Amino acid sequence: MRRPAAFTLIEVLLTLALLALLASVFVTGAGQFFNARESRPEDDFWSAVAAARTVALDRAETVTLTHNPKAGQLIWTWSDGRATQVLSAIGLRFLTPRREGARLLGGTVVEDGEIARVRFYPDGTCDAFRVEITTADNRRQTLRIDPWTCAPLLGEPPA
Repeated sequence: MRRPAAFTLIEVLLTLALLALLASVFVTGAGQFFNARESRPEDDFWSAVAAARTVALDRAETVTLTHNPKAGQLIWTWSDGRATQVLSAIGLRFLTPRREGARLLGGTVVEDGEIARVRFYPDGTCDAFRVEITTADNRRQTLRIDPWTCAPLLGEPPA
């Protein structure tokens, strides 16, 4: 009489243990891979915008976001004058909502119309502005910010 072909309990348990071991290696490796990404000026800027807007909504008061280019810091200030350093932000400039002019410096177009601060209001809106982000490889990206949602506007500005 012939026995039916099947796996033994030990073979099944050994296979499950190996699968669990491989899964744990992949999960920890994937976590380290995604956390190892370097911080970019664009990420720092959007973190500061989200934090300033959240504080303005939560506290029902105006929050002012300023950029200190010498120290490379984004600082937000409450309406009573208290200031908090948010993030290090090298390579950011706040610009007026519309393009005012530009100069050619060292082969790079530099826009005029820099503004000192941006305000976030208790109703979730903010000042209309643009931000110029300079990356580590000296590429410049200019984003227009929607004053109603404080999110980036897509497309070219109207003439």
